[in-house]
Amino acid sequence: MANQTLTPEIAAVLERAVISGNQITLPPIDRALYLKVDKALQNAGGKWNTRARAHLFEGDPQAKLAQILGTGVAIDEKKAFQALYTPPALAARMAALAQEKDHVVLEPSAGRGALADACLEAGARAVECVEINPESAAGLSRKGYKVSTADFLQCLPPNPFHRIVMNPPFTRNQDLLHLAHALRCLTRPGGQLVAILLGNIERPQFAETMTGFRYTLEQMPAGAFRESGTDVKTVLLTVEA
Repeated sequence: MANQTLTPEIAAVLERAVISGNQITLPPIDRALYLKVDKALQNAGGKWNTRARAHLFEGDPQAKLAQILGTGVAIDEKKAFQALYTPPALAARMAALAQEKDHVVLEPSAGRGALADACLEAGARAVECVEINPESAAGLSRKGYKVSTADFLQCLPPNPFHRIVMNPPFTRNQDLLHLAHALRCLTRPGGQLVAILLGNIERPQFAETMTGFRYTLEQMPAGAFRESGTDVKTVLLTVEA
């Protein structure tokens, strides 16, 4: 999706919407107008729930709705925060590859917690998260995780981690920047890191980043992130420090 400028018709619908807890319920409208309003709410992080007959949000959507109506623009938060959430099956596989049982794991771009949840299910002793989106960070805190609300590239944990599992942002080589920074946070020797990266591993920066590390690469099947809204080609990286 892209940022959406509100038309008077969309704004009028949102002004009549009802907020209850983490839900926004729309008034009756025709299908064509609904699709436009739905896009605005999806941009803000809402997801249609058939059972509730409403759009559900991670937290209270009141401030978001006020911002949309105040600015006249529904910002695509997924694009703004480079949020391509890890599908559950892939998250479980990454956690298993990291051999996390009884380890404290670092999850540097935790999003809504798919990887963190998978790590705990795989037997991790604890998961420490870094997440730049304040709303997602608050959701992780509510789930009981220790969270730093920050840009991971500006963080350096006081102690290295034996296990790191990550799905970093992809654009403008950010995946490699995050990978290089994560490797600085990894215990050597004996640490292990599992990451999803953009499929273009011919980039010179990749070879430079991986100098001195043992690693394996696996091409992910087409459509691995389709349920997260993209068909971008990806690879699965496993690193032994």
